[in-house]
Amino acid sequence: MALEFVQDAPRPIGRSARVTEGVSIDGVVIERLEPNADGRGRLIELITTRDGLAEPIVHVYQVVAEAGSRRGWVYHKWQFDRLAFTLGRFEIHLVDIRDGSPTRGARMVIEAGEANPIRLRIPPHVAHAVINTGPTTCFINMPTQVYDPDNPDKFRYSGDLDDLATVPAA
Repeated sequence: MALEFVQDAPRPIGRSARVTEGVSIDGVVIERLEPNADGRGRLIELITTRDGLAEPIVHVYQVVAEAGSRRGWVYHKWQFDRLAFTLGRFEIHLVDIRDGSPTRGARMVIEAGEANPIRLRIPPHVAHAVINTGPTTCFINMPTQVYDPDNPDKFRYSGDLDDLATVPAA
C-alpha cells in the first residue's frame, strides 16, 4: 500500500511589522512578530531572508530564564544581538553608552513575550538587561557574530539597573 501525502493549501504568513513608537535609542529596531495560529497552536517566524535580511544568520541559541531572573547588564563591542521573545513575560532594559552617539544616555524599557511577541535588534555598545517577570520560560538570540570562547564579545556590569542612569547624555 502506497502512502499518499497531500500538499498544504496556500495560506497567509504572519509578517513582522516594525515598531517606531517609544524607540529612543539610535539603531535599536523592534519588530512585532505575527503568530500564525490554528487549532494545533501557533507558529511564529523569528527571522527570514524572505524580507531581504542584510545581516548574516551565523549563530542561534535558546536561553532558559528562571522565574524572576535577570541577565545583564551586558554590552557587545562587535556584534548586534537579535533577540526574539514569544513566550512568557520579559522586561528588557537598554541604555545607550556609545561615545559620540546622538542618543547617548537614552534609556528604554520594553515589555515583551507571549502578549507582545517581538524581535529586538540591539546595536554594539548599547547596554542591556533582560528580566523574566513571570514563570520559567525562554527566549532566542540570533547574534550577528559566532561566539568565540577564547575572546568573548561580552562585557558585563554587575551593578543595579538604576546605576546606568548616570550615563551622561550626548
